[in-house]
Amino acid sequence: MSIKTNFKRIALVAVSALGIGVLTSIAPASAAYGGQVTAADVSITSTTGTATANIGICYVSASEKATITKAATLTFTNAVTSYGTIKIVSGPASWTGATDFTVNAAATTVTMGITGSATLKASDLGTVVVTAFNASGAAVETYTISVVASCAGDAYSASKSYFRAVNLSSITAGLITTNVDDSGTTDVATKGYSYIAFALNDAYGANLATEGALVATATNGALVNIDSDTAGTTSTGVKATVASDGYIRIDTPTAGTPVTTTVSVTFNGTVIGTKTIKLRGYGKSIVVTDVTVGKSGVAYTSGSTDGAGSFLYQWKDAAGDVVPGGAVAATTSTGLNTLVTAAYGGDTASVGGTVARAAAVPTTTTGATSYGDGKYTCTGSTKSGTASIVVAGLSNDLTTVASNAFTATCGGVLDTWTISTDKASYITGDIGTLTITGKDANGAMVTDIATLAGITSNVTIGGGASFVTAPLSADTFTKGVKTYRFLVNNTEGSYAASVTITGATDTTAKTLQYKVASGSTAVPNADVLKSIVALIASINKQIQALQKLILKK
Repeated sequence: MSIKTNFKRIALVAVSALGIGVLTSIAPASAAYGGQVTAADVSITSTTGTATANIGICYVSASEKATITKAATLTFTNAVTSYGTIKIVSGPASWTGATDFTVNAAATTVTMGITGSATLKASDLGTVVVTAFNASGAAVETYTISVVASCAGDAYSASKSYFRAVNLSSITAGLITTNVDDSGTTDVATKGYSYIAFALNDAYGANLATEGALVATATNGALVNIDSDTAGTTSTGVKATVASDGYIRIDTPTAGTPVTTTVSVTFNGTVIGTKTIKLRGYGKSIVVTDVTVGKSGVAYTSGSTDGAGSFLYQWKDAAGDVVPGGAVAATTSTGLNTLVTAAYGGDTASVGGTVARAAAVPTTTTGATSYGDGKYTCTGSTKSGTASIVVAGLSNDLTTVASNAFTATCGGVLDTWTISTDKASYITGDIGTLTITGKDANGAMVTDIATLAGITSNVTIGGGASFVTAPLSADTFTKGVKTYRFLVNNTEGSYAASVTITGATDTTAKTLQYKVASGSTAVPNADVLKSIVALIASINKQIQALQKLILKK
């Protein structure tokens, strides 16, 4: 039987160097056979039989590791008939005896062929490594033994202890064996409190046994409570405890008020961990973004009507952090609309007809950065225009909150359009922008669902230049414009861009010209030749003047 299996049956203990161990040999349940030794065959236990045999056994783990003092002895047992060896690979130890096994003269190797046992004893402090091999020389299991001067039980060990933000499903934290925080516990958006669980152990992973003072302190006015699932009343909690396993609850100082706090926990003056936790508050503002241009004549119903005006919104707390409630579609309820009407002057606004004011009610959702999706209606199929509206809702404390005012726009299908570039002249290697601006029949901003039908096969940007992303007929406008970036690979000269959109009322091809200059700092050959010609002409003039001067004399 392997040590992993055997140790699960052994009570783990931590005793002083003068204490009496309670580990006992447990025989494997394997049936006898004559094959090669396997990891399941060999077990490690403490020596039994005398009143002092277990002195110095500090800790035996379930992972082939033991901690002992020099006074201790360990017994390696093979309770089945299998062949192999157990060797001291390194460290200050030797085999001091064996039953039915053979020990070599150097007392470093035990040979197994039948059932039996061998006793190992350390001669000095350090780490002893023992490996079991089968008859073919292949290693089947390794044991690591730490030899110490005296046992160190009941002393806090940071490396064997844990400190973790957790989601508690009951009033007890339960055993934790990792420092990895549970998701959503250090940035809390669903409630105004969080938890930290801890497991305080000694050097052998055992719970501390001596009572001490556990102190938890939170900054920025946050409240703490130790081993209780109710909100605390102060920012410091103190408890006398053996501090084996426990937890701390952290609350906002006032319900709905956001706070970012750092919680520090000590045991008998030793810091066992710190954790920074953000507790989000009630929604105090609604921020609207990404407003589209709705299509004239399209009303929003309970479904996602294609072409209805839309916007995104987020609830934020007093600290400006996003809180849940944004990932629900905007709704209209009679009670809420009454509040909106009273506070903000009605729940409709005129945009070529009527735009329904949306009402957003916060609910618990997943994700602290989620958005809600609001809609508005554009009535009158031939009308277009804009109106300033808000979205309003009830916060967690039932107060009415209004968003920033935003412009709702309604536009018709594509009627006329123009093209332009961001520059009249480029340098080779530039990235240029071609902009297409669309208008409806009223000369207003075209709806966002209007496509650039036909552009795929009816667009050129000029010889040598190329689009970063090719224009497609399924592309749509955003607030009346569509932009395309192009790489200016052209050589010096003048070029023309041409665009045709067949899905508009205006299907006439639009063209524009732009220039490309060289980006090189070198002097062109034409300029060099021109300079040479000018220099020769200047020299000729000087020669002629000299000749005239000579003839006069």
